[in-house]
Amino acid sequence: MDFTIEFTSGGNHGHQLKDALGGLTIGRLFNLNYVHTPYEYLDYFGLGFKYPIVERADRKLKYKNIVRVEGPLWCGIDDYEELLQYFEKALPKRSNDTLVILENALRIHPFQTIPWYLEGRTTRNIFAEIQQEVSQNFNELHSLKINKFKSPVEVAVHINRGTDYDREKFPQHFTSPFAVRYMFDMDYYENIILHIEKAYGTGNVCFNIYTEKQNAEDILQRFDKRKHTRVIIGSDREEKNYDQIHSIFRSFVEADILVCSNSSFSVMCAYFRKGRKTVYHPHLQLRYLPEPNYIKTEDDGSLDIALLQQEITVDIFPFYSQGNIVQ
Repeated sequence: MDFTIEFTSGGNHGHQLKDALGGLTIGRLFNLNYVHTPYEYLDYFGLGFKYPIVERADRKLKYKNIVRVEGPLWCGIDDYEELLQYFEKALPKRSNDTLVILENALRIHPFQTIPWYLEGRTTRNIFAEIQQEVSQNFNELHSLKINKFKSPVEVAVHINRGTDYDREKFPQHFTSPFAVRYMFDMDYYENIILHIEKAYGTGNVCFNIYTEKQNAEDILQRFDKRKHTRVIIGSDREEKNYDQIHSIFRSFVEADILVCSNSSFSVMCAYFRKGRKTVYHPHLQLRYLPEPNYIKTEDDGSLDIALLQQEITVDIFPFYSQGNIVQ
């Protein structure tokens, strides 16, 4: 049975990437065949690369039945039994002449499949499949090559701000570092930077800090005159400068090390970085990622320097054993 994804969650940056990767995860969990609906913004990321394309206007010519399955499931589903119960009701019976359309932020996040695979609940390593596929397709589509660390080591740091930094309007963004869109302070990011410099040596690392114009004052004040550091101010997200968005995402992918924020945009980029190191804070929509390729921070930005220095592995799951999943 075929399925496709319609991007209706309302976001034009990371949220639509979450819809795409969340929908691909659902398809793989239930052994559905993906057909791509063209979408200009997301096609840059290679999500329809090498897949059959079915235009919206051609759906009724190709399929006898078209079934829409709607969300939202903003945070996916963590419990495997709950997952089975949900989609047993939501998905139609299998049929070769049926197209299932996943829409309205219907997601299972790729990272959520990691414990299911390690516990033997799923036979496919879906996280690794998606990471391999989207990384390879993006690299091939844009002629990127994975090299050993540059000299100096290039680190991209994403600091999320925009309207989300309005404490009066969004008090929930300042309550817990484990919440989506939590706004970390500058001490958190500087602590990460200091740990990376300690791992590789001050002067052997350069930092490119990316943020938006809106509410960037504290970022500029802290980092604009810091040695080996450059602050890159982009357009505010409401401007929908897609060329710039695509360029920044590519910079995130190409960096030797990416430091994510609690932003859907850089969180999603973590899946495109097979063979590169990514630093992240474990929270509601990014957890369980395998070391040493992925390195989690503490709430204050401290992290394991030995993991930073450890070589990137080809097969990242032997670092876990059943019942020993990193939270």
